[in-house]
Amino acid sequence: MKKEKKRNIDLTEGTIWKLILVYCLPILAGNLFQQLYTTVDAVILGQFAGKTGLAAIDSVYSLLKLPVNFFIGLSTGVTILISQYFGAKDEESLSRAVHTGVGFAVAGGILLSAAGMAFAPQCLTAMQVPDEIRELALAYVRIYFGGLFLNLLFSIGSGILRAVGDSRTPFYVLIIAGVVNIILDLVFVAQLKLNAAGAALATVFSQGLSAVLIIRTLAKADAGCRFEFVRLSFDRTVLKNIFRVGLPIGFQSALFPIANMMVQSAINRTGTDNIAAWALCGKLDLIIWLAADSLTAAISTFVAQNYGSKDYGRCRSGVRIGTGMTVGVVILFSAVLYVWSEPLGRLFINAKDGNIAEIAGRIMRVIAPAYFLYVFGEAFSGAIRGTGKSFMPMLIALLTTCAPRILWIVLAVPRSEDILRILGCYPASWAITAAVFIIYYQFYRRKVLPAG
Repeated sequence: MKKEKKRNIDLTEGTIWKLILVYCLPILAGNLFQQLYTTVDAVILGQFAGKTGLAAIDSVYSLLKLPVNFFIGLSTGVTILISQYFGAKDEESLSRAVHTGVGFAVAGGILLSAAGMAFAPQCLTAMQVPDEIRELALAYVRIYFGGLFLNLLFSIGSGILRAVGDSRTPFYVLIIAGVVNIILDLVFVAQLKLNAAGAALATVFSQGLSAVLIIRTLAKADAGCRFEFVRLSFDRTVLKNIFRVGLPIGFQSALFPIANMMVQSAINRTGTDNIAAWALCGKLDLIIWLAADSLTAAISTFVAQNYGSKDYGRCRSGVRIGTGMTVGVVILFSAVLYVWSEPLGRLFINAKDGNIAEIAGRIMRVIAPAYFLYVFGEAFSGAIRGTGKSFMPMLIALLTTCAPRILWIVLAVPRSEDILRILGCYPASWAITAAVFIIYYQFYRRKVLPAG
C-alpha cells in the first residue's frame, strides 16, 4: 500500500501508549471545543433572543439528538470496517468501504432530513411543546433537519479519517466550523433578529462547511481512502457489514437516553435546588466523560486496525494499556472533583446560590469514587466492537446499565426525594456493567484474540 501522509497514524506499528495518546488528544480537544462553542451559542441566543429562543431549542433537544445518535451509531460500523481494511492493507476493500460509506451518508441523510421536515409538527405535538414557543421550535426543527444530511456526511467523513489514524483533521475542521457558527450566530440572531431560526441557519451553514472540508480532505487523500465522486457506489457486502456492526450501536445510542430521562424525572421531583445541583455536576464531570470516551474510541480503532492485520497479541496489549491509561486519567480527575467540587462549582453559579455548590459537593463525594468503574464497560465494549462484533456489547450494556437504572427508579426510589438515593443508580449500574464486561471479555479474548 502506498505510504500514507504523516497525519495518518498506522496503529499497527510503534509504541502502543504513545500511539493511543497521540491519536486520542485531537478527539478530546475537538470534543472540548464543541462544548465551548455550544456554550457560546447558547449565550448569544439567550442575550439576543431571550428565554423564548432558548426554550424553543431546549424543548426539542431530545428530538434532534435521537435520530442523530442512531445514525452516528450506524456510521461507527463504517469506521470499524475501514480500520480493519486499513490494518490489513486491503486497499481495494478500503476504497469500496469509503465510497459506500459516503454514499450511505448522503442517501440516508437526505431521507432522514425529508422525514424530519415532514413530520416535525407531529413530533412537536407529541412532545407537548408549549404554544408560546411552538412556531419558534418548528422553524428551528425544520431548518435543522433540512441540513441534517450535512452533519451526517461530516460524521461519516471524520469517521473515515479517524479509522485510518487521522484524528487531527476532524479537529481542525471542528475549529473552523465552530468559529463560523459563532460568527453567523452574531449575524443571524444578534443583527438580523431571526431568533431560533437564525441559530438553526448558523448551525446548518457551519455543518455544510465542515462537510465540504472533510470531503475535500478525502478527495486529496492517498491510497485506498481517497474519495472520488465518480466511484460513489453501494457495495452490498459493505452495506451488509455496516448494518451488522452499526445497527446494535445505533440502537444502544438511541435507547440509553430513555433510562437517563427516567432518572432525571425522579430528580425533578426533588426540587429546583437539587435539579440545579445535578446540572452543575454535569458541568464539573464533563471532562471525565470526554476523556474516557476519547481514549476508548482510540482503543476501538487500535483494536480494529490490528485485528485487520491479524496481530491479536498487539490487540490484547492495546486493550490492556489503553484501559489502564483511561482508568488512570479518570481517577485523577475524580480525585480533583472529590476534593474541590464545591469551590469549582462556585465558579459556575451566582454567589447567592452557594447552597447549590454545597449540594453538588455532596453528590460528587458519593459519585466521584465510582467514576473509574465506567471505564471498563466502555473500554471492553469498544475493544469488542473493534473486532467487528457489536450485538453482545449492546445487549450487555442494555441489560446491565439501562435496565438496572430503570428498575432502581421504579422499585427502589418510586417516591423518594433523597437525591443521593436516586443517583445511587449510577454507581450501581457502572459496577454491574464493569463486572459483566470484565468477565465476558476474558472469555471473548481467548476465543477471538488468541495469544501469540
